[in-house]
Amino acid sequence: MLADFLYKLTRIRHIKVGARRTSNKMNKLITILMCIMLSNVFVENTFSQTQRTYDRLSNFSNWSFVAGPVLFKKAEIRPQYSNFTFKNKPIQGFNAGILYSFNSDKLWSFQTGLLVAKEPIYLFTYKIKTYESYESYPENLLDSYNSYSTLSFSSPLLLSLNLQTSKNTFASLLVGSKIMYFPYAQTEYINTAIIDEQSSEHKEIFVLRLKSQKNAFQGSFVLGTGFSYALKKILLKTNIFYVFNFQNTIIGEYQFTNLSTSADTKGDYKLSGNYLGLLLSISFNKFKIKDKIFWYD
Repeated sequence: MLADFLYKLTRIRHIKVGARRTSNKMNKLITILMCIMLSNVFVENTFSQTQRTYDRLSNFSNWSFVAGPVLFKKAEIRPQYSNFTFKNKPIQGFNAGILYSFNSDKLWSFQTGLLVAKEPIYLFTYKIKTYESYESYPENLLDSYNSYSTLSFSSPLLLSLNLQTSKNTFASLLVGSKIMYFPYAQTEYINTAIIDEQSSEHKEIFVLRLKSQKNAFQGSFVLGTGFSYALKKILLKTNIFYVFNFQNTIIGEYQFTNLSTSADTKGDYKLSGNYLGLLLSISFNKFKIKDKIFWYD
C-alpha cells in the first residue's frame, strides 16, 4: 500500500509539472496569435490606399526624436521561511531614442525605432532595531539603497490609430510590442554590522543576490495613448503608455542572518520591469528644394 501511495504521489507531481509546461505553451501560443492579429491589422490598414490622409501632418518628417521619464513597478518579495522583511519602492527611470513612422499622416500608422534606457535593479529600505545587534548599539539601523544596471536597447513595434481633434491637434491610440536587448549580469548587495560588543566583529546581516534573465532578448506588450500639436515648423507629441513584460527582468533572493532575536530569513526577489512611461517627441518640418521634398537628417 505504501508503494501504491508513493506511485500515486509521483504521478500527481508529474501531472502538476505537465500542467505548468502546458500553461507556458499556451501563453506562448496566445502571444504568437496576438502578434499575428496585430500584423494583419497593420498590413490591411497601414498600407491601404483608401486611408484617410491628414494634410496638416504631411508637412512633417517621419523621423522623430523622443525622450521621457518612466516609473517602474516596485519589486515583489516572497519569504521562503521566517518573516523578517524589507520594503521595496517604485523606481524612476528615463529613456530616449529615435523613432520612424510609416504613413504618419494617415488614419492608421506604424512606428518603430530604437530606444535606450538604464534598467533598474532595486530600490528598497529596511530597518533593523538596536536589540537585533546588541543592547548598547547607538541607534536603529535604517538604510535605503538603489541601483541600476547597464543600458538596455529596445525596438518598439507600435500600431497607431490617429484622429484629428482640431485643425492643429490630433489624438492617437497605441498598441503593439517591444523587443529589448538586456544582457545577462549578476550583482549582490551585502550589509554587515557589529553583532558582538566584546569582539567588535562584523558579520553579514542582510544579503541580496540578483541576476538578469539568461536570454538577452525579452519581449513586452505596449498599450497607450498620445496627443499631438502641430506648429508651423515643429510637430510636438506626448505619449503615455504602459509596458507589460512577458517575463521578470531581475530575479534573485534575499537573506537576513545573524540577528540577535529574529530567526534567519530567506526569500525570493522579483522585479517585473513593467513601467508607466511618458514619452515626449519632436518632428521637424520637411524642406522643399526645387519642387521636390527632401528630409535632411
